[in-house]
Amino acid sequence: MSWTEFFSAPMAQLLARRKGQELRRYNYKPHIGATIVCADLRMSVQAGMSNDLWRWLVAHGWRELENLKGRGRLRALPASSVTALFDASPDRWESLLAAAIKQATYKPTIERSVVRAAA
Repeated sequence: MSWTEFFSAPMAQLLARRKGQELRRYNYKPHIGATIVCADLRMSVQAGMSNDLWRWLVAHGWRELENLKGRGRLRALPASSVTALFDASPDRWESLLAAAIKQATYKPTIERSVVRAAA
């Protein structure tokens, strides 16, 4: 689209085109090995992810990572939890995703007595 087309097109038409592009992008699930993200979490797409699961994840804010540069700053969900999520029935997706997020964000605390004993 050239600049003249951009400035002469009605704003509603431009927004509708953009919305259609976004819908097409998320109707098709990513390929195996792709990274999908939500907030500061990431997971790798494995075999077994259904189209229904992909639509459910998109509805909950998950998107395919397009820029791989920022991937290192994201917390990875455990692969075993992701496999369990992909193999589960739809009624268990919510609880399995919550458990995977809990595992990825949990940071064990070091007790002071253990630190003093080591010193």
